[in-house]
Amino acid sequence: GPTLLFVKASKGVEQGRRFYACSACRDRRDCNFFQWEDEKVSEVRLLAREENNKIKQPPYTHQEYLSRYRQFISLPLAQKRFCQDCQLLLLPDEWTMHTAHQILADVSLAQLRRPSQLLHPLENKKTNAQYLFADRSCHFLLDLFANLGFVKVLCVGTPSLSVSDL
Repeated sequence: GPTLLFVKASKGVEQGRRFYACSACRDRRDCNFFQWEDEKVSEVRLLAREENNKIKQPPYTHQEYLSRYRQFISLPLAQKRFCQDCQLLLLPDEWTMHTAHQILADVSLAQLRRPSQLLHPLENKKTNAQYLFADRSCHFLLDLFANLGFVKVLCVGTPSLSVSDL
């Protein structure tokens, strides 16, 4: 993922040493990327990073997810299942691979419009900053946006506010 340029400050030193680290994770246990700004990176290290990045990629491309979604919404309600462990809409031929997982059955279009109702909140505050509002708070904010005449609002880190609500 993207990185930010930081400065490691030391007492008695006027200018600290600059380094790159993960822009999302503030805990090295979650993302151990670290590189001094002036460091020359070996080919071996670059290849290791590439391999690590491949492992962390989602299982499907954006186009594949879109195709899966279209297949999913065309299914009858009794065949619409969501794996909460994998955070994946399941197609019928995949059910057996998820039998030991927590599954939601009969997933409605209303639930798909409010994905925060399906997904488990992420819990690591150092990596995943998010704010889950109560329904009352969501309605207050949505009414406020509407009264102010806003038609588009960017909600970063607020998964309980959905685009379709505005």
